[in-house]
Amino acid sequence: MRRRKASAPGGWVYEAHLMVLGPGYSSPAVREMRQRSAMLERIGGVDGNVSNLSVVSFPASLDPVEGAPESSEIVLMNEERARLEKEAKKQRGRARALERSRRATNTAQYGLSKRQAKRAERRTAKGLKPKAVTVPGGARDARSNGVPKQAFHRDRLSNGYQGLRAHQAEAAASTAEYRRHRARAVARDIIAVHGPHLTVEDCDIRTWYRLWGKRLSQTTPGMLISALETGCKAAGGRLMRASTWSTALSQHCLCGERVTKALQDREHKCIACGLVGKRDLVSAALAAFVDPAAADPSTARLDSARSRHAQIIFSEGLEEALRESTTPCQNTLPSAGRVAVPRQRVTSAHRIAGRRDRATPDEPRPVRDHAGKPGPRPACSPRLTLW
Repeated sequence: MRRRKASAPGGWVYEAHLMVLGPGYSSPAVREMRQRSAMLERIGGVDGNVSNLSVVSFPASLDPVEGAPESSEIVLMNEERARLEKEAKKQRGRARALERSRRATNTAQYGLSKRQAKRAERRTAKGLKPKAVTVPGGARDARSNGVPKQAFHRDRLSNGYQGLRAHQAEAAASTAEYRRHRARAVARDIIAVHGPHLTVEDCDIRTWYRLWGKRLSQTTPGMLISALETGCKAAGGRLMRASTWSTALSQHCLCGERVTKALQDREHKCIACGLVGKRDLVSAALAAFVDPAAADPSTARLDSARSRHAQIIFSEGLEEALRESTTPCQNTLPSAGRVAVPRQRVTSAHRIAGRRDRATPDEPRPVRDHAGKPGPRPACSPRLTLW
C-alpha cells in the first residue's frame, strides 16, 4: 500500500502489511517481566488524576514477612513539560501557516482586518495609491446568520498548503504513537513492581475533559489506565473497576471513618486514627481493599475491616508510602536536569465561586430534599452504612 509521508523522498512511502492470526510479538525482556509479575502475590489500587497517577500495593496475605507497602506516582518532569511546550508551539505555528496559506489563495473570501482597513483609509486620505493586500486578516465573508458564503471544502488550496497538511498529519501521528508507547512503558513498570492484580475507580474521563480540557492530553490518564488493563491481562491478572458512588474512596480513611474532602483538598487528615498522607495515595491504598468478588463496578464494596487490619500491621511502612513515592517508575526517576515540578493548584472559575450541586467524579452524590433542592451532605453514605 502507498502512504503519504511528507519527510520521505517524493512525499510517499510504500509498505506491505502482513496479518498474523495469533498473539502479538513481545520481546524476551517483556515476557520475562510478565512471568515475574504473575508470581507476585500482591494486591494494589490505582487512583487516576488529572496531573498524576498514583499506585499503592500490599502483600496479598497482609503478612509483613512477605513484603511492605509500596507506592508509585507518575508525574510530569521538567524535561517532559518542556518537550510538550515545544511541541505545542510547533503545532500552533503549523496552524498559523495553514491559515495564512488558505487566506492568500482565497483572498476574495476574506475581508480586511481593522488594522488593514485603517491603513487603507490613511492612504486614501493622503491621496496615495491603494496597496494590494496579499493576506487579508479579517473575518470570512458570511451571510447574516454567520454561515460562510462559500464552503471551506470549495476553497483553492496550493501545493504548499498540501505539504503543510501532510507535515501536520505526520507530526500528529508521531505524537499519538509516542503517547501510546509511553503509556505501555509506564504500565509495564507499574505491573513489574505492584503486580497484575489492581483496582481502579470507574471514572468517566469525558467529565474531566469538560472541566480541564486539553490539560489531560499531557498526562493522558485514560490512556495509562487502558494500558494498565491490557498489561494486567497479559500478565495473568486483571484490572478491576469499582464505582465511585458505592466506594467513595477519596472520602474514606483506612480505619473505616469517613473523611469528607472537597476536590481542592489534596491532603488526607483523619481525626479518628491520625493518618496523614496524600489524598491520591490514600485513595489508591483503599482501592486495593475493594471486594474482588464484584462482577460489576456498581456492586463493588470496600472491605473496611481488612483495610484497618492492614493499617495496623503496616503502621510505619504505610505512613511512609502514603506520604511519598517509595518505588519510582518511569517519568519519576530523578536525573541530571530532571527535577520534579511542584504541582500547582488548578481551579476553574465555578469551583472558586463555591461548591456545585452536581457531584464531581471523586465526590459523593449530593442529597436532595423533597423539593429537589440540595440538602446537607450526610456524614456517611447510605450505601456504606453496613460496612
